[in-house]
Amino acid sequence: MNRSTIFLSHAAPEDNDFTDWLAAKLTLMGYTVWHDLGRLKGGDLFWSKIEAAIRNDTIRFVAIVSEVSYKKDGVRNEWALAATIEKTIPGFVIPIRLDGFDFNRLPITIHQKNVIDFCCGWHHGLTQLLDTLSEANIANSNSVDPVMAKGWMVQSADDAIVKTDRPETLESNWLPILSLPSTMETAKILFSSRQIPVTSTNRLLPWFELGDHIIGFAPGAALVEMFKESVPLRVVTAVDTESFVNEGTMWNHQRITVGDARNRAAYLIRQAWDLAMERTGLRPYELSNHRLIWYVPTGLIPKDKVEFIEASGKRRKKKLCGESEKLNVNWHYAVSMRPVFNSPRRIELGAHIVFTDMDGCLVQSVERMHRLRRRFCKNWWNDRWRGFLRAFLALVAQGGDAILLPVGGDRSIRVGAFPLTFNALNGLSDVVDLAEDDDVELDENDDLIELPEDDAVFIDKIQEIHER
Repeated sequence: MNRSTIFLSHAAPEDNDFTDWLAAKLTLMGYTVWHDLGRLKGGDLFWSKIEAAIRNDTIRFVAIVSEVSYKKDGVRNEWALAATIEKTIPGFVIPIRLDGFDFNRLPITIHQKNVIDFCCGWHHGLTQLLDTLSEANIANSNSVDPVMAKGWMVQSADDAIVKTDRPETLESNWLPILSLPSTMETAKILFSSRQIPVTSTNRLLPWFELGDHIIGFAPGAALVEMFKESVPLRVVTAVDTESFVNEGTMWNHQRITVGDARNRAAYLIRQAWDLAMERTGLRPYELSNHRLIWYVPTGLIPKDKVEFIEASGKRRKKKLCGESEKLNVNWHYAVSMRPVFNSPRRIELGAHIVFTDMDGCLVQSVERMHRLRRRFCKNWWNDRWRGFLRAFLALVAQGGDAILLPVGGDRSIRVGAFPLTFNALNGLSDVVDLAEDDDVELDENDDLIELPEDDAVFIDKIQEIHER
């Protein structure tokens, strides 16, 4: 039996856009792709054709797991059939997560498999999926016909954006890490307590616990002072930061790998970022993965507007929060961050919108928050998101060219206040001049339907849109 097809099992029509995108990308990589959007024609016996494709043609079955697909009987039937076939073809099923679906709720048939995560960025997930297919030696064609990939995508209108021969500068959501403190200082814990909890008194500086030591970018004496009421410490030594993140280290006869060292340094940077955002007056919102994003509260800045300079050099103003009188909510621009030590060393920012009631309290229903987000932002395009980001950076950098993240004493982490840019030989035809003062328009025409809290799920489509 000649199996050569990648089968995409998904919820229709809710996950169609993602499935089209993934099918096109895999086709461009030379794989033969099957999903019902492209292969089922009028009059087909749906399940018969799907079952035949899975049983006879499929070499890898990609289960697109989402809050919607999990609840659909047809999709779960496909998963069950694929799990049966996997008994004779190891690795046959490749589950991927599209949204904030809880891994623990996966069906028993795929619960123990490694799930590829697309919810933090489609291209990040695609890279992992391609690696998985490559490691499994799944054959793909060396000669790719782009027309085949185009067939998966919705046809463009006559006035659609097209490629031009004009060079274009592309602005990223990456900020360069300009400098880190030269050393990471260590203080020995002088009694038997371990797994020290974070408290209101010991969260004032970034730190982590490693064995019987507390480590941070702060001077050792500052760490001792911060813990003096709860954990007795003694300053021991310092570790060169660059050596730590580039080579790892030996610690009490235990090898700290480069990956572990970078994760620990990234943890310090995240703490420093959170503290700096808090001191700026921003408010936290906790994501489903327990990471914090920071939003601009109403009244923090005059008229809720920030003046900034866009990439072209033009001076503009931008509102970073506003209100909807019709729905009795406020909207707020928010930012998440992720430190990355690969070249270029950087902080990757994610864009979010959160909502509060008219008293400034966060909307408690995650489903209502999600529905508001989808509705208010559905007509916001890249120019608006770039403006939001530039205005946000001008706010937290206080108009300077660097964002300082204090870590203790006179030490700080310096992060560039302007996004990294990249030059492309070709551009797109959608370049427009933006107004100096860009007011935010809200789409409030449809009624907002409340759903039961039991059905609530946090799906942050804004970051997904921002990363496409």
